[in-house]
Amino acid sequence: MISDIFFRPLIPLLISMIAGISCGLLFPAHIEWAYLAASCCSVLILIKIIRKKSALFLPLFLFFSLGYLSIQPWFPERLPGSHIANFTDTGPLNISGKVIDSPEIRNKRLSFTLLAETVENDGKIIPVTGKISVRVLNGIPEISSGNKVYFKSGIRSIRNFNNPGGFDYKRHMAFNGITGTAYAAWDNIRIEQNEEKIEWKRVIENAREKFASLIDSSAPYTEAGVLKALVIGDQNSITPEIREAFNRTGTSHILSISGLHIGIVATVSFLFFNKLLSYFNLFLWNAWTRKGAAILSLLPVIIYGLLAGMSPSTQRAVIMVSVFLMSFFVEREQDGINTLAVAAMLILIFHPPSLFLVSFQLSFLSVWFIIAGMNLTLYSKDVKIKAEEGWRLRLQRQTAAFFLVSFFATIGTFPVVMYYFNQVSLVGLAANCVAVPLIGFAVVSAGLLSFFIYPVSSLVSVWLIKASSIILGISLEFINYFSKLPFAAIKTVTPSFFEITWYYLLLGVVFVILKVKNRDTGREREGGVFVRIKKKAPFIAILLLIIAGYADIWYWLDKRFLQKDLMVTVVDVGQGTSSLLELPGGYNVLVDGGGFSDNSIFDVGEKITAPFLWRKKIKSVDLLVLSHPNSDHLNGLLYIAENFNIKEIWTNGEPADSLGYKRLLDIIREKNIMMMDFKEAVRDRVINGIQFKILYPEAGFKEKKEKWRKGDNSSLVLKAVFGKKSFLFTGDIKEKGESDLVRLSGNHLKSTVLVVPHHGSRSSSTYKFIDKIGPKIAVIPVGWKNRYKFPAPEVLERYKSRGCRILRTDENGAVTISTDGKSFKVIPVIAGQS
Repeated sequence: MISDIFFRPLIPLLISMIAGISCGLLFPAHIEWAYLAASCCSVLILIKIIRKKSALFLPLFLFFSLGYLSIQPWFPERLPGSHIANFTDTGPLNISGKVIDSPEIRNKRLSFTLLAETVENDGKIIPVTGKISVRVLNGIPEISSGNKVYFKSGIRSIRNFNNPGGFDYKRHMAFNGITGTAYAAWDNIRIEQNEEKIEWKRVIENAREKFASLIDSSAPYTEAGVLKALVIGDQNSITPEIREAFNRTGTSHILSISGLHIGIVATVSFLFFNKLLSYFNLFLWNAWTRKGAAILSLLPVIIYGLLAGMSPSTQRAVIMVSVFLMSFFVEREQDGINTLAVAAMLILIFHPPSLFLVSFQLSFLSVWFIIAGMNLTLYSKDVKIKAEEGWRLRLQRQTAAFFLVSFFATIGTFPVVMYYFNQVSLVGLAANCVAVPLIGFAVVSAGLLSFFIYPVSSLVSVWLIKASSIILGISLEFINYFSKLPFAAIKTVTPSFFEITWYYLLLGVVFVILKVKNRDTGREREGGVFVRIKKKAPFIAILLLIIAGYADIWYWLDKRFLQKDLMVTVVDVGQGTSSLLELPGGYNVLVDGGGFSDNSIFDVGEKITAPFLWRKKIKSVDLLVLSHPNSDHLNGLLYIAENFNIKEIWTNGEPADSLGYKRLLDIIREKNIMMMDFKEAVRDRVINGIQFKILYPEAGFKEKKEKWRKGDNSSLVLKAVFGKKSFLFTGDIKEKGESDLVRLSGNHLKSTVLVVPHHGSRSSSTYKFIDKIGPKIAVIPVGWKNRYKFPAPEVLERYKSRGCRILRTDENGAVTISTDGKSFKVIPVIAGQS
């Protein structure tokens, strides 16, 4: 292992740089110390060089310090006064700027990144800098990169859904340089062609647009959408069904232009230029054919990267392939790990936040494990293929090698895929064995050839596109077949950082054992005490890792199934309501699921509620409670009902003429979930020591004629009692509903914690209602800066006048309250105002 480090000196430097970037993210307030450390290390290294002495670990400290400093400019707190971020949440502005990326179309909505130039406020035009994300409403205008646009909109600052361990969307956008979001109707956007646009950019965009149009006119719609993604990196036309099929089969990596596509261009270019230069004696006499071919191949590689849009995955592929080609020029033996380290370091130097992008992590992990894994097999570069091997044996070897590449890529990215996507494909190896040869090689090769031939002969280009679409159609049939298998993919819980580290340590030790075994085959197994201990070290490490793994399992068993407290979390789902009750013994109750009006635009259940449950290692929800079928309570439950093991559902039985409610009923039928008959339901049940009381509405409320009883005022009101502590969940009941509830259940309303009705609107939370409950804590589930201006100031004053501690999900994030039945503990994600 030591020899490997000296053979690959960039690896420890890269690790030090990665550690520095990570520390800079976690502990950003120590810039002065980092500058001091970098300066001292630089001086000491220079002294060591002058004295011709070893610098030992000084380069590691230097790269750690440089990594720490490199991430600091990406924090939004350190922006100049002229930055667009200083105009967020200030009301409508006249905004102008330049579109800097190709617009994306998802769920019939166009969005683009705008490099802001000016804002107009109160008649004053102010020059600004910085980027914002613009979402276009009610239509899709013809906007392309380089256009200058003018529109009127407020700029919303970017905010996270603040739940324990939740995705840091604000940081993710900041790392892309985006600090605000604007919404504009398509007919209110004025578009200008930028006459100052760089000519080569215009040529590239025109080429992309013309070839996209050629594909659209030459191939069926579904195949055309995939083909445009494969050849020019345009994924806007891929249907949601096709995207989901690729995700379920573990083949979605094929849709992104990456190393496979760039590698094909580089290989064909290198072979072409190598053959071409061999006709020139000057190159032959000086042995320059391979060097010249490598340098010339860089040009088509870079051109294709630009034509494909230079997405982050394309940039990484271009850099990796370029480093590989340059190894021919410097006459160094190609070493995959060294090439990977050089590419990673170059990317992190120019864009340190890449370290935290899932695409960066998956790309380098998969390639690293492919290289390391193949070096452990008969396909290592040190293993010579015998010339006398027949074609059948060579075919078997190539087939096995192809399978092993997919296998090592899969095990290398397994926990990271679980962490980000909570889904593992069980048919991934089989699907990739079909998809990669057919799509990755045949379709991509024909598509790329069509792309480069198009300027010479559009007819030949069309023939190649049609041939590609035929092969692609066959491939999509296979992928659809695999994806529809009931066991094609499974949802998984989210592994912790400890578990991910444990997995890679275990895999690393196994690789070391296999490497040592291969190296020691045929050698004498003798040596001193140190050698014998060194040989046993990997097995000792595996033993320690097994012990650590068992400890982690027992930790989660204790946390999930052996805990004796009741834990209630009011989840931050924006403008909606969702509460999780974790009962003693591992029984789970989810009261409402939040939700937006249109799940195709943003699915709260998929993006917020489900990841929150998976991080808690919850895959089964014993009881779903829907207070009433409004979208901000219902729509988030659809994904939960469809993707979790649900045993029972309680609702008030009131139907709704909405797509969401109809879909819920379909899921209940498809999964045979037990649904309570509200009219005949037992209204008082004890589950694992927790008493549940349905306090409202009356069993026969649907038979009553008053109009006010419909909708919000018919919300199912549920009380959970544990010892001397109790929680009241009130849905969206309003003043008349509260009055009726007090009349029916006044003696049973007193509760320790109240989830405030109707998000704190002025139409609810009357003094009479609050006095009957007498809550110590009032939790208001409400969206940040929502258009309804909830909670109403007078409602806040009512709770304050009664001595309640007020917690709000828009200010405090998710609020967790745990109790043993005697006392309770309140843990908000953000310790803000209360």
